[in-house]
Amino acid sequence: MKICGLICYDDVLLCDSEGADFLGFIFVEGSKRFVLKPEEVLPIKTRAKKVAVLRNPEKDAIKGFVGFDYIQLHGLESEKLIYEVKSYNFGVIKTIFPDVEESIKLCEKVADYVDFFLVDSSSKLRGFESSLFSEYSLFKIIREGKIFGREFFISGGLNPLNVCEYIKKFKPVGVDVASGVEDEFGRKSPRKVRDFIKNAKSIC
Repeated sequence: MKICGLICYDDVLLCDSEGADFLGFIFVEGSKRFVLKPEEVLPIKTRAKKVAVLRNPEKDAIKGFVGFDYIQLHGLESEKLIYEVKSYNFGVIKTIFPDVEESIKLCEKVADYVDFFLVDSSSKLRGFESSLFSEYSLFKIIREGKIFGREFFISGGLNPLNVCEYIKKFKPVGVDVASGVEDEFGRKSPRKVRDFIKNAKSIC
């Protein structure tokens, strides 16, 4: 269970206390939920694992995130960069865009360096709002419940009403949500967070 796009201290504590397993903080300039500095996040005490979401970062920037449990690479990074991230002893979550051939080929090559894949819509790459991924394209790369031998999360357009449907359909190890548990931009709704986690965990 991963809740992403956290920008408010109270929401971090809310999601942690309600049972999220991973908390995502977006360090991608241009993102509407951009967090400026890692040091704003690291002092917050949480049970859940902290995830720094990056897109095509420079190699020298990686060390600035020491203290996070996971790095989520949300672009079309090089194989070498992904190896560098792993060499810093971060857990690695690699976003895969099932309808982008370049992404599929890259993820197949780097699977040995990855702890989890995270399935998302390629709308993010094109700078559009989140939408659901291509189901047909995803089914093509799932083998025995895994993608290239790794367990995976699904994300993109999930909310408390549809999360059970997608868990039943794809059987991921986890789910990821951001705007789907908000009533207003950037602020998590306690009711939606609670309902999302309860519904998802009732299936998982």
